[in-house]
Amino acid sequence: MRKHKPAEGHVNHERWLVSYADFITLLFAFFVVMYAISSVNEGKYKVLSSSLKNVFETPPGTTKPIELMHGSASSPETTEKQISDEQHRLLVQIRQDMVSALTNEVGHQQVKVSDHDNWIEVSIQSELLFTSGSAVLSNSALVTLAKMSRVLARYPNAIRIQGYTDNIPVINSIYPSNWELSAARAVSVLRVFEEQGVESGRMAAVAYGEFHPVVDNNTDSGRIQNRRVVVAISKSKSGFHSPFEP
Repeated sequence: MRKHKPAEGHVNHERWLVSYADFITLLFAFFVVMYAISSVNEGKYKVLSSSLKNVFETPPGTTKPIELMHGSASSPETTEKQISDEQHRLLVQIRQDMVSALTNEVGHQQVKVSDHDNWIEVSIQSELLFTSGSAVLSNSALVTLAKMSRVLARYPNAIRIQGYTDNIPVINSIYPSNWELSAARAVSVLRVFEEQGVESGRMAAVAYGEFHPVVDNNTDSGRIQNRRVVVAISKSKSGFHSPFEP
């Protein structure tokens, strides 16, 4: 009896479509995810951009500054004013102490104490301090400067010692002109203050010679007033702001 061959099964030639469809589905899902991510980022960017634009372009609703802190907090302007007021009070105290210490000299018009906005001046006539054409201090000068030193040593304020002469040319072998004479006299006073305990770093000596008279040099009395040493005391510790304006 002859055997029959089993019938051959039908070969499916379209199975690759299943794999292709899966691949297309995954690829579509990938692009959907990518698009979603890019959309989120774009949205955040638009929100950020809009916020910044509102901050920088929206005009302020009021010109009145907003008070952020209360209590002990203060603005820089307030702090500067407090410091200035304290400096002024200290300068007033120095003036009072100086006038009290130099009562005798002020009464004899040998010393004059003057007020300015940012400093005080103690003007000492040269006749009390030096002989003509000299920068060597007299005994009476040392007494007066010792009184001043005791006041100055108690305070931290900057000090400038200024030497002045009249317009009569100096005639000796030590000082070639009134510049050198006025400088030497200012330094002589500075040295006494230093020896009496006034801190060296607070002081400076300046020579003005004959070029800043307080009155006309045409008379003897005028020249006497112009020959002087001025002790300028600043309201601050840091010193003076310009050569001619303490």
